[in-house]
Amino acid sequence: MQRGGGDWPALWFAQDAAARLVVARDLTVLAANRHAVELIEATGLINLRDGALATRDRRSWGDLTTIVGEARAKPHFGVVGSGGGALLVDALALGDTPESPVALLLRDLRVSVEIECADLESMFGVTPGEHQVIVQLVKGYSSGEIAQEFGKSILTVRTHVKRAYGKIGVKTRGQLFAKLLPYLSIR
Repeated sequence: MQRGGGDWPALWFAQDAAARLVVARDLTVLAANRHAVELIEATGLINLRDGALATRDRRSWGDLTTIVGEARAKPHFGVVGSGGGALLVDALALGDTPESPVALLLRDLRVSVEIECADLESMFGVTPGEHQVIVQLVKGYSSGEIAQEFGKSILTVRTHVKRAYGKIGVKTRGQLFAKLLPYLSIR
């Protein structure tokens, strides 16, 4: 795709600070920005071998192939790796057919992320305390860690979680993240 002498996809990849790839369904890399290559090399969770993505273990391979295989026109995410490191992988099919390439956005879960959340108080009727706890849950903190961070009892945090889940209409953290994704800004 050339326009006015410029390769716009290449320019977009070069300027973007996020780790982005476009892969075929068989995990052949069709395009990648330098941030993706650097992240892949730094984490070692995913490797580039002969122009395709590979993983260091079978479980991660299964996770990655499932994420790519299930990619549709609506973005979804999954996690590759665990314990010593993991990558959050956002996947989006770039077409309507099962053979369509998939855009991947990679985030290293060992690196703290800045998450900003829309006003959940007006959106779902949560209290300021529930809002604070929900944002920390989305960041990956446990109820115990949240209690310690804000000087609240674990029972108070669990009560906030239970009430907020009810107001938002979810039962699990995964459902919470999926429901709040349109309201989140992740950097």
